[in-house]
Amino acid sequence: MHTKFKLLFASNPPDIDLIAFNLSLPSQMTAYEEPDGIYIKVTSERADDEECQYFVDRELERYRYLTAVTIKAEMTRRTVTKSLEVARSIHAKLPSDISPQKWSTALTTQLKLWSMALDSNDNNLKIILYFQIIELSHPLRSGDFPKYSDSSIPPNPLTEAKFIRDLVVHSGDVGNKNLQKYCEYLGISKSMFDPTNIDHMNIMKEKVALLETEAKKVIEKAL
Repeated sequence: MHTKFKLLFASNPPDIDLIAFNLSLPSQMTAYEEPDGIYIKVTSERADDEECQYFVDRELERYRYLTAVTIKAEMTRRTVTKSLEVARSIHAKLPSDISPQKWSTALTTQLKLWSMALDSNDNNLKIILYFQIIELSHPLRSGDFPKYSDSSIPPNPLTEAKFIRDLVVHSGDVGNKNLQKYCEYLGISKSMFDPTNIDHMNIMKEKVALLETEAKKVIEKAL
């Protein structure tokens, strides 16, 4: 049995190297072109198996991470009515040594969170999503976040990512001594970020790149 998906692209013609893409797919999936578009066929226990959507989606999340090309998949048993519109961006090619991914639950979730962050225009939400990616590989009790006590120097990047996330998701006064030192480093009062404070908003906007970089390190290690 097979389950068939049509791939929906933001660009026309579709921005995809089918040979390289097929090298990246597991053996039960094949991408191919028909006159009306590009499809993925998945070997499944039954026809039109909705469980296949999960496995196709995670391959497309990986592809988006590696190439910056956004693709959505829709099972062909339904009428395809969706359109896909995204801002133009610089697209990359798949690595020449691409091969099927050895998937883990964490990586699947991390790539989904990455896509959600890319799609968001909210810096607060980006910070939360990027830190969720980090936390899946660096649990808070893992010892991967060095303590911080000298406000004259920046924290370790992972520690700083955690500080920024904490300032975004909590409210009120800062009680943690390490986080208080970080507030001193930033030159702000010892209170959680206020979304109506322009200085706080500017700091959040500036620090998004730091969390994105740390999240990317985590994903790169897993791919």
